[in-house]
Amino acid sequence: MSEAVEAGAGLAWRLLATLEGGSLVVAASALIAYTARRRLTKQRRHITVNSVLVTNITTSLGRALKRRLEAHGCIVTDKAGADKVDSLVIIGAESKTGLDGLLTLVSQDVYENLNLLDSLSQAVRRGGSIAWVSVGDVTGAYGDATIAFDAVVRASLQHAAEVYHCEPIWIDRCNTTDLAVDMIIAKLLPSTDLNTSFSLR
Repeated sequence: MSEAVEAGAGLAWRLLATLEGGSLVVAASALIAYTARRRLTKQRRHITVNSVLVTNITTSLGRALKRRLEAHGCIVTDKAGADKVDSLVIIGAESKTGLDGLLTLVSQDVYENLNLLDSLSQAVRRGGSIAWVSVGDVTGAYGDATIAFDAVVRASLQHAAEVYHCEPIWIDRCNTTDLAVDMIIAKLLPSTDLNTSFSLR
C-alpha cells in the first residue's frame, strides 16, 4: 500500500513538472512564496460579505452554494464586473478515483482553476476573502497524488490572497456537496447558524 501511495505522489509531481505557460508560472511563484514564509495561522479579519463571485455555478456544488448564499442575502455572480466583490470562491474540480480522474483534476484545477484564481483575485476588494472548495475522493492508488496537487493549489491560493491583501480560505475536499456548502458558508458567514453538529473553531 505504501508503494502505491509513493507512486501516486511521484506521478503528481511528474505531471506538475510538465506544465507550460501561465499555470506553471502561477504554481511555481506560489510554491516559492509559500516555502519562504508559511504564515498559515493568521487571525481572521472578518468583513461583512454582501457580494460573492463564484467561478462555476453550473456544477452541483456551485449551484448549491449560490442558492445558500442568496438565501442569506448575498449577491452572487459568476463574472467579474466593474465593482469589486467581498469574496471570490473557486469551485475546485471534483476528484474521482483512477488515472482518468487524476488527469481531469490536472486539467481543471492545475490549468483552468489556477488561471481563474490568478485572473479573478484582483476582483476582490482589499480585506476580502479568496476561497477554494471542492468535493471528491482522495482514496485509492492515486489518492496521494490528489493530496499533492491540492497542496500546490493551496499554496497558490495563499499566495494570491497575500498579493491582493485578502484572506485565504481553504476547505479540504468534502465527501458530499452538502458538507462542502456547510463548510464554506461557515467560513464566509461565521455568524450564520447552520444547525450543524460539527465545529470549525
